Amino acid sequence: MENIDTWADKDLSILIVGFDGYKDVWDIDIYLLNKYWSNRPKTYLATSVLKPEYKNVEVIAIGEGSEWSKKAYNALKVINTKYVLLLLEDFFISSPVNNTLVLDSLHLINEYKIKFYQVLVQLIKSSWEKGTPFQGNKHIKIIPKDKKYPLNLQAAIWDREFLMETIGKGNYNAWQFEIKQISISDINVNKIEYLIDDRNILNIEHTIVQSKYLRAPMKRILKREPSIDIAGRDVLNFKEDFKYQFKLLMYSLTPQCLVKPFKKIGRWLSIDFVTDRVTNNKVC
Repeated sequence: MENIDTWADKDLSILIVGFDGYKDVWDIDIYLLNKYWSNRPKTYLATSVLKPEYKNVEVIAIGEGSEWSKKAYNALKVINTKYVLLLLEDFFISSPVNNTLVLDSLHLINEYKIKFYQVLVQLIKSSWEKGTPFQGNKHIKIIPKDKKYPLNLQAAIWDREFLMETIGKGNYNAWQFEIKQISISDINVNKIEYLIDDRNILNIEHTIVQSKYLRAPMKRILKREPSIDIAGRDVLNFKEDFKYQFKLLMYSLTPQCLVKPFKKIGRWLSIDFVTDRVTNNKVC
């Protein structure tokens, strides 16, 4: 395993973009980060106003009224590494990270000048991720040009300058960022620059939906870490959890041509879709 002191010349930093209303989540996230990935690259937490103190984390408070994009963009101006591992605060690292896998990925990114290297797949099974294997590696896939949300806010290593260009200088939320990526048509057309790794090399559990904890991942984490206090935030009830799992299954299995019919079924079950909320708010 690499020692944290050697990361300085690896050209990688970690940026967590946080929402100030999730301070309770930050506490758990960074506790787990320090426990399971203590020997990691320099880590930053971008906030609006709050500036708590955490071990091995530099907090950057951007200012009152700053949305996700403004926090991310301004924090990226402070970071001076070529690559940034971009995380959300509800991506909990649940077991020790193997730095050899991270460094191998970083070497590949640098060698092939990859701009976006996604390291978390949110499907029922990671192996269901579509895409042609890159350089013969069945776990590292070329993101298809017709993929919905080809660039997204799942955990990923980004070329820092490319990420800043993609975000821009506006002040908008994370959902709006992802919606903007739906219509991208030149992904991996002229040059392979966007990849997805289905191995979950950071051992991440996605833990929150609609501001509530997901039942299964939190059960697994609490079994390993019983001292964690989640009393300050609700857990999805069984009905809410079923709706989320149904939506995830639908996303995992449904061909693009059947998305609209399946969404109709989902709406009949009172399932919330982000694209509906964004469209209703006239965000594009």
